Amino acid sequence: MPVTMTPWRIAALLLPLTVLAGCQQATTAAGSVAGAAAGRAAGAAAAAAGPAAAPVAGAAGQAAQAAATPAAQQLAQMTAAAAQGAWDRITEAPAPTCTGDADKTCAETQALRARACRRQAASAGADRKMTLLDCAVTAGQAALAAGGANTAAERNAWREELLNAAFDRRAITPRANSCPGNDLLRAEADTLRRDMPGNANARFYAASARMYGVSVSCGSDDQRCPDLAEAARLLTPPQSDPRWAQTLEGVRTLQRVVVGCPES
Repeated sequence: MPVTMTPWRIAALLLPLTVLAGCQQATTAAGSVAGAAAGRAAGAAAAAAGPAAAPVAGAAGQAAQAAATPAAQQLAQMTAAAAQGAWDRITEAPAPTCTGDADKTCAETQALRARACRRQAASAGADRKMTLLDCAVTAGQAALAAGGANTAAERNAWREELLNAAFDRRAITPRANSCPGNDLLRAEADTLRRDMPGNANARFYAASARMYGVSVSCGSDDQRCPDLAEAARLLTPPQSDPRWAQTLEGVRTLQRVVVGCPES
């Protein structure tokens, strides 16, 4: 049997639908207003920032992109390991391959690797010490070769670390095979002296390399006395490190007894 609906009943049923539609319209309108306000705020902020906003945004984008590269991820992992003193995690990681003389990320990774290898060598047995010091020297050279985008202070610190590794390696290298490593020590020390004239380590290593070169005949005979004279000058006055006085004594002995250099 058909149901007959009175007008007032129909109105009662339609009322909720009318209210719902009104709410939806109000929400839409409010959203439009809020969206417009947000748009105006963003526009005002951009206008206030002006051209300066573009470089900042570009730098942020570049930083985010760099952080996503495998090379940057490896550097971040090595940096975290160094902060924890986990040098073995760094030395066991594969060595990166730098792409040129201004590969900043790779240079910093190689510098961390050089530090880690030398620190591992300090407590390593005789069977591993030379391998680790070779790693320290090789990684240190690679860091400097790729460090064109790094600061002069960073490169000088890396070169000082390289000198430490080269000096440690020379100490356990057979004398018959030690001239190439000593020549490297001398060259890098002279470079650091040029870039940091007041650096005491640069002076010591430059003097030590000259004295050692004379003692094992790395250079020509006619350069022995000039090299020893330069070594004595660099070591005077000696520093508190006992190695300075010991090396200076060795220089004086070579000058007087072994080579017979004329008195200056």
